[in-house]
Amino acid sequence: MNLNLKALFPSYRYYRTKPTQLSYDSYIFYHHQIKEWFSISKHEVSQRDYQWLTVFYTEATSSLFQASDTWYEFIYSNGDIPSNLSFNKARVIQITFINENPPLEALKEALYNFFQEDTILIQVTTNQFLLIEPKSHSMNEKEDFIALIRTIEADFYVRIQLYLGEFYEIDKEFPYKFQREAQWFKECLHLRFAEPYYSFQTIFPILLTQQLPTSILKFLEEQIIIPLKSDRELLETVKTFYECGLNISLTSKKLHMHRNTLTYRLSKFQEITNINIKNLDGAILVYFASYLWSFLQNAQK
Repeated sequence: MNLNLKALFPSYRYYRTKPTQLSYDSYIFYHHQIKEWFSISKHEVSQRDYQWLTVFYTEATSSLFQASDTWYEFIYSNGDIPSNLSFNKARVIQITFINENPPLEALKEALYNFFQEDTILIQVTTNQFLLIEPKSHSMNEKEDFIALIRTIEADFYVRIQLYLGEFYEIDKEFPYKFQREAQWFKECLHLRFAEPYYSFQTIFPILLTQQLPTSILKFLEEQIIIPLKSDRELLETVKTFYECGLNISLTSKKLHMHRNTLTYRLSKFQEITNINIKNLDGAILVYFASYLWSFLQNAQK
């Protein structure tokens, strides 16, 4: 839709890049077709004008602008704690796009629509975003984030890897805690684990596996990985069995496998490895072995 906004609003002013400041006297919008920002004085915009402007253009609110700049300085450049916060705990959600040139503005808009208004988005690089999400308005379920990933990947033909951080107090230690999570996320991506969703719970076995002594890693390889080399699905079957809370019916459904077939495969795994799969000790061994196997497979690529 092409409109002569200058003729309709005398205060109209366009910008080829995002303005660095947001005026309380003006609205600022983003024009997706020509990829330009523009501002209009609030005094010239009626309620009806505002309604149709927000239909065709993306408005830049204070959370899009000043807050994101302040947070960037805070967590990356030893800046001051953001002032006038309406929350005292937040987590950082790291999102990396595998594509070299993702459609940034469209992706930003999609992310803003998915989260609450007071969530703050920071663009770090051309393919990396951070979301500062207050605890009071958080999405608590892993499934919500998996749904977000699938929706954006399907709509924009991109690949996403997301790290869900923990909630921390907004204090001087917050940047350090974020940097720690950023390093963990980076290490997992460096190891080329192709999961779309990460959190400390999911990366803990990966990171711990990298810290194990060589003798223990060799034992896991000799006693579990090598004996199962001809049937790797056995290890994945048992891992899924643990993920389903040792529930035969749920595991069968998830693997699309008959209950009798599943029971046979569990018995076969126990016979080959001599691991009792129905206790916690067995679960720990299986998880470490599965992550070690993934690491060895990725290292060969």
